[in-house]
Amino acid sequence: MIPLSIYPNGTSLAGNTRAGEKGCSIGNYPPYVVNATEAGHVQAALKFARRWNLRLNIKNTGHGFERSIWTHNLKQIQFHETFQPQPCETQTGVNESQMTVTLGAGVQDGELFKAMVKHNAIADVGVVGWATGGGHGLATGNYGMGADNIIEAVMVTPRGELVTANACQNKDLFWAIRGGGGGTFGVILSVTLKAYPMPSVILYRFVARAHGYLDLLQDAGVHKYYSMGGGSLALQGALLLYDADNRTVGDLLAPMRKFFEASNETATSSLTPVATLPWYELVKMMPAIESVGTKQSARTLRFIPRRVVKNDIELFAETLEAITLGPLNMTTTWDGVSTPSISGTMTGSRMPVDNALNPAWRDAVVHIITSQSWDESLPTAVADQVIHNMTCQKGYALRQLAPDTGAYFNEANANEPNWQWSFFGSGYARLQAIKQKYDPEGLL
Repeated sequence: MIPLSIYPNGTSLAGNTRAGEKGCSIGNYPPYVVNATEAGHVQAALKFARRWNLRLNIKNTGHGFERSIWTHNLKQIQFHETFQPQPCETQTGVNESQMTVTLGAGVQDGELFKAMVKHNAIADVGVVGWATGGGHGLATGNYGMGADNIIEAVMVTPRGELVTANACQNKDLFWAIRGGGGGTFGVILSVTLKAYPMPSVILYRFVARAHGYLDLLQDAGVHKYYSMGGGSLALQGALLLYDADNRTVGDLLAPMRKFFEASNETATSSLTPVATLPWYELVKMMPAIESVGTKQSARTLRFIPRRVVKNDIELFAETLEAITLGPLNMTTTWDGVSTPSISGTMTGSRMPVDNALNPAWRDAVVHIITSQSWDESLPTAVADQVIHNMTCQKGYALRQLAPDTGAYFNEANANEPNWQWSFFGSGYARLQAIKQKYDPEGLL
């Protein structure tokens, strides 16, 4: 029996939020965990699981309730000035020789960025699960999604085979893991990703109301994060544009600035240059890791396509109102439940890459999330009502606005209806066939 401490706030090391009331238990931690530091550990775990008909969860820093293969200590980081996937040098028409970085499945974004700055380079990636699930980040506008930047992966299949997947071998696996999820088709040990020269960054902060100009900025390679909330419904965020001078930025923002100035009667807005920073300094300015263990939350999200922000402004406005209202369709909420907040990312990439990424990413101007949180002390019945409201009312409003798009499964509502289409779009049938080929027993 492992001794478990109870913290002053009543939680335990294992994540049991009511340990102070009920005593310690293993909580949500899986009863069996393999600390994998080499391929042999993964192969042994898969062999054991097959023998005893067990399902496995692949974990780096996330969480899962099943037996787990823990890849957190696979910390390899190797920079390559040039890299050619094997055996692509022998195949006509495949030329991927370029600057790359190979990283183990346990590498986290801060570790990667810190290593890359030594080579005056960046990789458009955080962690393996992020990239294989799609992956949007600060450089997505210029260089594509995380999934678009994977050029090779070393992995162990559910049958225990150690394989390399790239454009020239195990092509079906290579297609599937770039947007179809990393722990579904095998256990990834390492990936090799495209790397790029370190850009300079101009950071703009603004307060605004419009989405109708975002497609022009997106086409120019601009990336954007924003959030909206509060009683005055303020919209604020940051525009990121790389390797550009103030004149270029000014020209790009002129249409949006003109719109802001014309809207001064109904909204106060500003668009102001803040700083020119090296890339890694910008990364270090991003929000720190949030606290865990004391809050619960519910969310719903949707890709918003270009046609909506151009042609369906009234419906878009009605939808924003619907997803901002509280659980009882009021701006006030139950005690202990936060007011709904909206956040969004102008992300995605229109680059035509043949991978398993949901095609809705390619036409999405913005990825909108609305969420609410509550304290652990909230009665379960009330929490269930909030979750139902989020899925069936706020989520319904977003699905009505953009029924043919989808949602990002790395950040999605676990109760998302018709998740096969929402998460994977037209690629789901192909992904299902690849899953059946490599994992017919459903081990992963």
